[in-house]
Amino acid sequence: MIKTKLLVPAVALFALAGCQTNGDMYRSDVYGSNQVNQAQQVQTVEIIAIQPARVAVNNQSDRNVSQMVGTALGGILGAVIGNQVTHHRDSGTAIGAIAGAALGAAGSSAASPQNSLVDGVQLTFKMNGRIFNSAQVGQMCEFKYGPAIMTSTGPTSTRIQPNNPYGCKR
Repeated sequence: MIKTKLLVPAVALFALAGCQTNGDMYRSDVYGSNQVNQAQQVQTVEIIAIQPARVAVNNQSDRNVSQMVGTALGGILGAVIGNQVTHHRDSGTAIGAIAGAALGAAGSSAASPQNSLVDGVQLTFKMNGRIFNSAQVGQMCEFKYGPAIMTSTGPTSTRIQPNNPYGCKR
């Protein structure tokens, strides 16, 4: 009875821990706290092509959470199994917990990839008579051909703001 009570929440927690990042923090309309209330150079650009892209975003924070949860759940389940299987309850519980924690950490780390692919767009745009391309995290329906605002936070930074913000049906 104890095994079933522990197993159901453990499986639910492990499933939640394996979630991957959605990349929203890399969108052009998301700002870090150090960018708020700061003057940023802005230019108007002309979007001339919009194509789909996939953007690989770092999934390390989700891997860390997954590994911690895997370690904890592996330790709990290992202790329960070690306690039930061996004749020496204390040593079986300890050995089972250690082995379960190690296997849980390794399994959850392998199950969560280093990078997560998220939806993005390739925007080809004209600026000052020259043509450029920029990859952005977002959906194609958020952009349309024509003028758009590009915010620059650095010399090579191109944060093209969605110029069709209500174009996606939610």
